Amino acid sequence: MLCKLALFFILVSLSTDSFVAAEDHKVWALQQQEKSQELIKKYEEEALSLKKQSLTIKESTSFKGCSAHQSLGCSKSPNPKPTEDNRENSSTSLYIFVSFSMPKESLKVLALEVKQQNGVLVIRGLIDNSFVKTAKLFQEMGVETLLDPTLFKEYDIQVVPTFVRKHTKGYSKIAGNISLAYALDKLKGEDK
Repeated sequence: MLCKLALFFILVSLSTDSFVAAEDHKVWALQQQEKSQELIKKYEEEALSLKKQSLTIKESTSFKGCSAHQSLGCSKSPNPKPTEDNRENSSTSLYIFVSFSMPKESLKVLALEVKQQNGVLVIRGLIDNSFVKTAKLFQEMGVETLLDPTLFKEYDIQVVPTFVRKHTKGYSKIAGNISLAYALDKLKGEDK
């Protein structure tokens, strides 16, 4: 009889433990569900905020007529350029390949210099994979640039800044922390 009574208490305690464990899991599941709902609400609010920001940026800076091969930070124009690959139709013979790892001041200086030479800055990718963040940065800096990772591959760009000048025989390039004037002087000799 004592054995049956002991077995009964063991079974009761096991079922109580199971019940407590099941209740703990139920409580945990409800807590997780509440957290999920909070996260969903937070993400929905964030998405709405980002949508509003993108509409504001679109209204303040039109990207109409721009493609990935055109400059970030395009401005409104009555006759937007066609969206096909403009670099093929472009008279640009000077590219400066840059990166976000470079100091902003260096980017600004290079942008001013390349603009005077009718060239273009070229970047490979985006800041945090965001067109909005990238365009905003270049707007703040007053810099236009070309987003084209294929040009990096085409000209075998391994370091930045790299200066590339196209000419009738192909192209010449030089890399390093140098001025555009110095780069053009060195590349001029290779044109011939």
